Order: sequence, then C-alpha cells, then structure tokens
Amino acid sequence: MNRHQRQIQFPGLGEKGQAKLAQASVVLVGCGGLGSTLAECMVRTGVARLTIIDPDVADITNLHRQFLFDEEDVRKKVLKAIAAAEKLKRADSRVDVVGIAARLSVSNADALLSGHDLVLDGTDNMETRHVINDWCVKNGIPWIYGAVAGASGMILVILPGKGPCLRCLYPDSETNDEITAETIGMVNTAPAFVALLQATEALKLLTGSPALIRKLRVIDLWTGDDDLVGVAKNPQCPCCGEKHSL
Repeated sequence: MNRHQRQIQFPGLGEKGQAKLAQASVVLVGCGGLGSTLAECMVRTGVARLTIIDPDVADITNLHRQFLFDEEDVRKKVLKAIAAAEKLKRADSRVDVVGIAARLSVSNADALLSGHDLVLDGTDNMETRHVINDWCVKNGIPWIYGAVAGASGMILVILPGKGPCLRCLYPDSETNDEITAETIGMVNTAPAFVALLQATEALKLLTGSPALIRKLRVIDLWTGDDDLVGVAKNPQCPCCGEKHSL
C-alpha cells in the first residue's frame, strides 16, 4: 500500500483501480525505445505480471534512448528481454516479470501472448504489429499500438469488436516501414514520451476508466503539434471486416 500510495491518492485510480492493477497480466512485445520505458512503467505501477518478448541483444546505438540498458549490458551482449526482467525484478520483487528472448511470429503468437489481459506494442515494424493485431482481434484481447521516429509518434488503443483494428488504418505490412530511427534518426525524448502515453492508456484500460482515448493520437515533440484523429472501422478490413479472417 505504501509503495503505490501516491498513485492510489489520484482520484482516477484510487484503491479500486490499484486492486485491479494488482491482478492484471500484461505482455510487452519489443524492449527497445518504446518497450524499455513501457516495461519500467508497468512494473512500477503494480501489475501482477509482465512478460517481455524481444529477440535482440543490447547495442551501443540503443543507449541514448533505451534507459533500461547501459554500457555493461552492451559489453556483455546481454539479451534485452532477459536483462530487462532481471533489472525490473529489483524495482518491485512482487511483480512476476518474465523475459522471453524470441521474435513474435504467427507460429508462436498463441504460445507467447495467451494468458494476458493486455498486449503492449514496443516494436519497430509493421509486420510484427500485424501479428499482434491479428492475434488480438481473433482472441478478443485489447492492445495498444505505438510508433515513433524522429521527434514524432502516434498511439492507438485497439479494442477488438468495439472499433477499428490496426489493419483498418494500415492494411499492408510495408506501410511506413521506411520511416524508422535508422532512416531519419531519433530524438531520445520521443520514444519515452510516446511510451508514457501508451502506459497511461494502459492504466485506464486495465482499471476500466471512462477516460480511455479511442482516437489515434499523433504528436510531434519538436513542433509541439498534438492531434487526435478519428479512425473509422473499415467494413472491408482483411482482419476485422465482415466475412474476412486471416
């Protein structure tokens, strides 16, 4: 109770909200710029379980924006998912943090994503996001999309059966994949900011808050632009549209 007292004092959460978080199981796909911040937020907010899925090792180019990792991790070539889990257990030993060094795919999605209440997107490519989207729509599990490049980013809460899915917005896996940190660079505040927006919506979703934002939120930290864009459900969507299934 003392650990989360300041959070409990916030009227939007309260003791009931904190109790719901203490029963929640979350899976995070990707532990890079978005994922490393998301992982820390979820553990420190008091969820019961966090599963982290990422196949990569820490690299020197990660360190300016992935705050969970350091030079020693790069030197040892640690697997991000495993290292993140070990570090986060020291932040709150009561949270069941599991690191899985694997790449999410259609063939392993059932095994890796099942048993969780929420899926968080910390990935950097549309192909993996579509795997998340298609599995979540099929199984009725909510997930939160996040993307970032340069100094801008976007998030969208996706509730299967209650609105559009990611393929309503981006039908093809190749969409926007040419715009990445590798191609246009990255301001280190951008992924942290976008991840914090995702984490905030995760808190709302897990606690049943009516303040959940259902529109696509698009931000640019450099210019200060912050927009909410409505996304319509596409009846011809190859994933959630009528008579369509993947």
